[in-house]
Amino acid sequence: MKEIRLFIADDHNIVREGLQLLFSRPPFHVIGEASNGETALQNILRNPPDVAILDLNMPEMDGIEVTKRIKEKNPEIRVVILTIYTDEKFLVESIMAGADGYVLKTISRSELYQGIDSVLSGQKFIDPHLMQRAFLSVLKGDLAKDALLTDRELQVLKLMARGKTNKEISAELYVGAETVKEYVTNVMKKLDSKNRTDAVAKAIRNQIIL
Repeated sequence: MKEIRLFIADDHNIVREGLQLLFSRPPFHVIGEASNGETALQNILRNPPDVAILDLNMPEMDGIEVTKRIKEKNPEIRVVILTIYTDEKFLVESIMAGADGYVLKTISRSELYQGIDSVLSGQKFIDPHLMQRAFLSVLKGDLAKDALLTDRELQVLKLMARGKTNKEISAELYVGAETVKEYVTNVMKKLDSKNRTDAVAKAIRNQIIL
């Protein structure tokens, strides 16, 4: 089994120690660690790992800026942001900076291993608890940075995909017809679509809905 070289950057000693322990088994090999973004960047570029696991909030340089600079110099390095922040803003900014994965520090051991495997195979990986709240199409750069659906808009989109009319959606969600019309308009605008069919097709293509 091929060795997987990892670099860990987090300003909390206990987190770094925990990750060291987590990745102390083959095929993983932690080749370095850092407590701030500047040191992390220098070491990662000097001795490139297969995967860099970065905290979002670090002294001297945050994880988003470190990610951006890593990708500018060596796009082959996979970057996974490991953070406590669930705010979609940070998720989107990280992905736009080039991050291959974004996971929460509450993630399970098996899910984190799965995330590492995914990014190494060229896929993007977002913490399962965040996936429904963000556009996976942002990973491909297809949509605008602020193109995020609210929970209600996502509900409406799923019903649109089932072929429901505005009247039927209104009855199912117990909201007025004008409110549904507004939701549908917002969905099409955020998906940059001219009609309902195009919106649904784009959502399915980009795995916003399955």
